[in-house]
Amino acid sequence: MPQFVILMTENDDAWSKLPEAEQTRLIKLYFKWVGGLHKKKAFVGGDPIGGGGTVLRRAYGKIVATPFSAKKDVLTGYFIVEAKNLSAAVKLARGCPALIHGEAVTVRPLGHM
Repeated sequence: MPQFVILMTENDDAWSKLPEAEQTRLIKLYFKWVGGLHKKKAFVGGDPIGGGGTVLRRAYGKIVATPFSAKKDVLTGYFIVEAKNLSAAVKLARGCPALIHGEAVTVRPLGHM
């Protein structure tokens, strides 16, 4: 079955600005949503993506490393799901709790389709 990645991006570090009680409530919704994906046998994997990191670029014939420090459209996590097509994967992604707290959710096919 084809696999798709559900990418979650936030702007301006919105998650950290939520009260702790709201973060806890949303995390419970994530677990419930992922449980539903498991029941549908659609869940393959997923994880949050931490802050910071390093960006590598080729510049002037060298590989240059710079700290990752973006505040706009930051990738915060991903889920990999199996679905019969993109429309079915988008239907699964509509339940993603990231949409509740202002994140954008992008669904993309994995592999060379």
